[in-house]
Amino acid sequence: MGFKVAQHLEIPLSKHVVYVMTEIDERNSPPITLIDPIDMSKLDPKFREKIKSMPNGEELSACFACSTCTAACPIANMWKYKPHQLIRMTLLGMKEEVLTSNEIWLCLTCYQCQERCPQKVRVTDIFFDCKNLAAEEGHIPPNVVALAKELLTKGQLYTVTADWEREDMGLEPEVPGLSVEPVKTILKDTRTNKIVGGDK
Repeated sequence: MGFKVAQHLEIPLSKHVVYVMTEIDERNSPPITLIDPIDMSKLDPKFREKIKSMPNGEELSACFACSTCTAACPIANMWKYKPHQLIRMTLLGMKEEVLTSNEIWLCLTCYQCQERCPQKVRVTDIFFDCKNLAAEEGHIPPNVVALAKELLTKGQLYTVTADWEREDMGLEPEVPGLSVEPVKTILKDTRTNKIVGGDK
């Protein structure tokens, strides 16, 4: 099945341009849209309402897709979906697309989008809420799982420099006051342990 697109044809030796509707075979050419057509049967209005009911989602409906958040985002040009598109997708109830997208995990949390939004939509905080929902449903990128497991097993994300390296730099052999057990205990008593498949 094809879809129709408007194309302009220039008439040779004339200053006229004629617009015609032509049918294109979608197997040969992708739709010419900013985002693929939406399958209405897959929309989940409960997802939108769930985000709106969270403390950060109160202003979600105020978004009118002005793209200010995207213009402010330092890494938006690397994203498949831009911040304003993710917010619109949330409003439409595109739960699966939002929660399985890598973009919610790419956010730098610089809060530029949130600071500049003319409607005071809490974009960054909404992405945090989406990440939490995605994690609960098991949609966590492997690199985030690896970091969480590192935190669960070692109580920290970064390796402490080896004693001999510290000695070469003129530092004390051991980092004073570094105790990872309380961190490990806290994480094991929270959902973090269960979500990333840590020890029970």
